[in-house]
Amino acid sequence: MILSPMLILFLGTVEITNMLDQDRKISRVSNTVTDLVAQAQTITTDEIDGITDLGKVVMAPNADDGLEIIVASVSFDPQGDASVDWSHGNKTNSPWDQGDTPPIILPDTVATPNTSIVVGQTNLTYVPKFSGVFSSSVERISSIELSDTFYLRPRLTNKVSCTNC
Repeated sequence: MILSPMLILFLGTVEITNMLDQDRKISRVSNTVTDLVAQAQTITTDEIDGITDLGKVVMAPNADDGLEIIVASVSFDPQGDASVDWSHGNKTNSPWDQGDTPPIILPDTVATPNTSIVVGQTNLTYVPKFSGVFSSSVERISSIELSDTFYLRPRLTNKVSCTNC
């Protein structure tokens, strides 16, 4: 009689713990990729691909299927309006359009006129392992979107340039 509720609580605890672990790793991937790009003066798409491949290492032992990473340089004009200098996505997504406003909302604290930032955005759709268990008797969530975005100022130059982005 008590076994069913205890089993449901146990499986729920396992799923929440796994999801929080994945969310923490998504943040770590975003932070790592953005930090490494912000340390460069110039960078190439091959170097960015190598950096985004580190996402697989950070996500281990969990699968990195569907891991989307976008790295971009964003500059602010004298009025503080943002525009994309360059952008590069890993193999699962497309980059932002050069010269356009970034498709994300940038915090006012990073929008300093006549400066630039490196933006790293990471997304992953988390599918709970036990999402099909008890599906007929308990309403369930089939997937959860995990995402994180980091903003860092370039360290060695005013703007990180990409030679072939």
